[in-house]
Amino acid sequence: MVLVGNLLKKRVPFLITIIFFAFAIVNINDPDGIIWVFTYIIIGCLPWVKKIDQKLIYFFAILISIIGLFIVFGLLNSVMPKQFDNQMVNLWEYQREGLGLILGALWLVFGKKLIIMDSKI
Repeated sequence: MVLVGNLLKKRVPFLITIIFFAFAIVNINDPDGIIWVFTYIIIGCLPWVKKIDQKLIYFFAILISIIGLFIVFGLLNSVMPKQFDNQMVNLWEYQREGLGLILGALWLVFGKKLIIMDSKI
């Protein structure tokens, strides 16, 4: 059982990165897809970069979470591209993207710690 737990711990950061790549792929056909594709790929990869200081990652996480909150609460709707079929699962397109950014900020905060912890196992 311990072996399975250690194996799972080693795979979690990789799986989270794959999830952000999936977020990017889902956004390819959106009108503003290029923005979200690059954003999610960068968020997925940033904790893996060894030469970036953790303070800089924290700065990006705070910035991304603030932007995400602004998007979730509709404060940036006037600058977002218009979409006519943008409601799905009782969330508007912008709300889903804002939640994705908030999840990305959490990944930035905890991702590097998980990766470092996994390399010690």
